[in-house]
Amino acid sequence: MSAAGGFEPFARDSMMWRINRERVVLLAGPAAAVLQAAHPQVAMGVAAHSSFRRDSIGRLRRTLDAVYAVAFGSGEEVDRVRDSVGRAHRAVRGKSPEAYSAFDPGAQLWVLATLVMASASMYRRYVGPLSIDELNAFLRENARFGTVFGVAPDALPQTWSAFETYWDEMMQGDLLGSHPLCGEVARAVVKPDAPWTMRALSPVFRALAFEFLPATLRVRLGFPENPNHAWLWRPLDRTLPSLMQASPASLRYASQYLRVSGRR
Repeated sequence: MSAAGGFEPFARDSMMWRINRERVVLLAGPAAAVLQAAHPQVAMGVAAHSSFRRDSIGRLRRTLDAVYAVAFGSGEEVDRVRDSVGRAHRAVRGKSPEAYSAFDPGAQLWVLATLVMASASMYRRYVGPLSIDELNAFLRENARFGTVFGVAPDALPQTWSAFETYWDEMMQGDLLGSHPLCGEVARAVVKPDAPWTMRALSPVFRALAFEFLPATLRVRLGFPENPNHAWLWRPLDRTLPSLMQASPASLRYASQYLRVSGRR
């Protein structure tokens, strides 16, 4: 935090800038959204307080806008995101017997974790390797990033090894996909009702999401146990790394990053 009490923007040499500026990390967006919906608290909140069947991609887009605003924005822009998210989340709560809250610490941590793993995975797959020191730095920055959305600053594991242990425990445990709404919301992410352009792209969304879901969780969410998604990933793996290196900044990097990179 800054001395004035506002959010101290991330530096241009931060891992937050380096990783999130890459457009290619967006390929993990559908997987992150499905994994978030697999948490019962998230699924119940989304189902009760959004038009997720018609606007599942809209939720993903709003999440992305918030991520970019915090990653690349000024202190004032980040404070506006914090206030907006806080107002929206205050209404997201339900009563017993199926109580849920947007401020549930476990759900908040899981949502942040999906963003961390998704962006780091895509970066390492298509841009280049990251050292343990760089991954640990990315975690530390995400711990600060998460405070904007209500995550306690010490909730995120402090080392990449500890983070991977937490991730594996979540993926192998019984919590994810344990409520019927988890599958309903997750399926809406990869097969939205509207608009028709998004419906037409649903095979791509499914292939992007399934790559990161273990078979047991896919089945729990109502997806095929062994889907064929090599038709998408094989050509991406073969061509994207070289394309990334050859692409001009205007294509390779997020527009939000390009807008602010010359200012600091």
